[in-house]
Amino acid sequence: MPLQKSGRQLMLDRLYAAVRSATTADIQRAAMLLEGAKKIRAGSSRQRSSARSSQANAWKKKVDNSVTW
Repeated sequence: MPLQKSGRQLMLDRLYAAVRSATTADIQRAAMLLEGAKKIRAGSSRQRSSARSSQANAWKKKVDNSVTW
């Protein structure tokens, strides 16, 4: 019984098939698209991280600071 391929392996097979018939310009555009997508994902995860931390500390704005003697 052959092993099932993961979704990533299936997509890589499709990509390899497309690369065989692609021109250099097509490959260059695809590489630029993938690099841009990686930058967008990095920015989005950074934005989500900062939003989570600000949400976690939002309650501090609504309470008085403790008084220390």
